Amino acid sequence: MTAFPERGMDEDEVLGELERLLNDDLTFDSGKILGSMCTYPHPLAQKIICLYMDRNLGDPGLHVGSRKIEEEAVQMLGDLLHLNRAYGNIVSGGTEANILAVRAFRNIADVENPELILPESAHFSFLKAGEMLKVKLVWAELNEDYSVNVKDVENKITDNTVGIVGIAGTTGLGVVDDIPALSDLAQDYGLPLHVDAAFGGFVIPFAKALGYDLPDFDFRLKGVQSITIDPHKMGMAPIPAGGIIFRKKKFIEVISVPAPYLAGGQIFQATITGTRPGANAI
Repeated sequence: MTAFPERGMDEDEVLGELERLLNDDLTFDSGKILGSMCTYPHPLAQKIICLYMDRNLGDPGLHVGSRKIEEEAVQMLGDLLHLNRAYGNIVSGGTEANILAVRAFRNIADVENPELILPESAHFSFLKAGEMLKVKLVWAELNEDYSVNVKDVENKITDNTVGIVGIAGTTGLGVVDDIPALSDLAQDYGLPLHVDAAFGGFVIPFAKALGYDLPDFDFRLKGVQSITIDPHKMGMAPIPAGGIIFRKKKFIEVISVPAPYLAGGQIFQATITGTRPGANAI
């Protein structure tokens, strides 16, 4: 166990020790990273994060400009996903975004024994969401192509179902579920659909723009009520920078809590983390 040092180190000692300790890390500029979903941050993003590393989105009364930029980023993500007016936040990553979506669905449904239907291919973050929020996870079977079996999803809907999850780019294989069919199903049963596009959110829109024949997965589908999309994956933003985008304000309102001690009057927070790095949104 490392003890707290009795004396400080000079700059050269600190840098030398860090180089030694981090020598085992793989770096993006080494060309040896193949399997990571994250990308090397854009050079300008690297400069910005150094300039504004003291900005805290969790204290918007002090960092008004940072909060405005976060809102601009949310609206840009909403526009990319074909939503005229978006509600959401830049968060720590896809895990937090998925948890927030489940929390919103659970709180709006307000049933005694909430259940969430999701594909067997869903990200492990939903396991955390289920445990933390006391939501039972109901796993839907996959087809031979590893997309979710929509009929099995329908068969598992009950009065306790608070929402449905579809994946736009599974972590292991990049498979996109039949989101249009899931959207129709969600509308038929009056349920919200969350799309986990943490991986595919910054790929599919541009692939479609290049002429690839891919089905819609975003807010053009009326049943889709929330989407996870991560700028720190294919968006070249510094880690951590995830995104949760909601179609309607009510989803943000139902997960917001007052933070009365913060500057700036009545401040409400919807995110799990209180302190949030403003530079990552900037």
